Amino acid sequence: MPATEYSERSREVLCRLLVFVICVCSAFLRPSFAGELQSPPKLSALVATGIDLTMRQEYDRADSVFNLATDRYPHHPLGYLYKAAVLEVKSMDFQDPLNFSKFDSLLDVAKAESQKIIETFPDSPFGYYYRGTAIGYEAYAQAEAGNWLAGFFKGLSAASDLKKAVELDSSFYDAYVGVGTYYYWKSRKAEFLNWALGDHRAEGIRLLEVAAEKANEDRYPALSALTAIYLDSGQFNLAIRSASRALERYPDNRIFLFGFGAALEQSGNYADAVQTYQRLLADIQNAHISNPYSEIQCRMSLINAKLALKDTEGLKSQIDAILTYDQYEFPQNLKDRAKSKFEQARNIRAHLLVQ
Repeated sequence: MPATEYSERSREVLCRLLVFVICVCSAFLRPSFAGELQSPPKLSALVATGIDLTMRQEYDRADSVFNLATDRYPHHPLGYLYKAAVLEVKSMDFQDPLNFSKFDSLLDVAKAESQKIIETFPDSPFGYYYRGTAIGYEAYAQAEAGNWLAGFFKGLSAASDLKKAVELDSSFYDAYVGVGTYYYWKSRKAEFLNWALGDHRAEGIRLLEVAAEKANEDRYPALSALTAIYLDSGQFNLAIRSASRALERYPDNRIFLFGFGAALEQSGNYADAVQTYQRLLADIQNAHISNPYSEIQCRMSLINAKLALKDTEGLKSQIDAILTYDQYEFPQNLKDRAKSKFEQARNIRAHLLVQ
């Protein structure tokens, strides 16, 4: 596979995985903290249900559950955080523009309520965790929108809060996911500064591995983060292991399937990659919302894996299916990427026709 082609496809897979990390981290109320806030245990049950529905990609049902959380507990950040998370994950899954107005307003409330917790319970990790999570959502959304500088500075602020949560409670494994992800990608994306700032990639991976083993629901965002990191660093067998562990619980999750397929393909296990992409394609087609770009991306991945096996059966029909979207009006952020996919499909078709 040409390096430039893998670079583009890799970036798309990594983005999907990292959105899951940033937006589907759970924080369950511990009994002592729940007592401090006088929060009924039903809140953590609502959050657990909503997270599970989000992981199963039942976004409307998840949103309804988090609506209940904000209605019943209007002064707690969790409901607002996860309503924003559903918006972001759904946007990435279906490649639709994010509703920034609604997204930002939810996070504003979450940050305000988090600040109240910090002021009332300065020695508790939870206020810092909630505020750091909210700022982390903002940072990622800014970066995806092309506002890299704003995203960078918000990312620093988010990491500061999350590290504070860990300092206050070293067993707060929920916060390990955000801190570990930040450590790795900060060092990875600013390698030229590692001589001055230090290289924290190994520490980031260690924290994520601890979270994957010891966290509750957060083990799945941790596994998603590890899959992205192992793909990025070329440790494809470890990426396969991380993704497959997540798929044991959520076998139809499209984001985990994308990561699993990419890891199999890059490890040279093309036959299993083909099966994974076929499984993913069926899931995309069965989704209740049309998802043209993800379908195109999946079909191109399937085509490339089959070509690696020198198996041309059914490739022309896959290419024809891709090109049916040639006149589709994609959102602005997808236009160039879709055009590139169409060009790849036409080049492969031309090559097949001369054989």
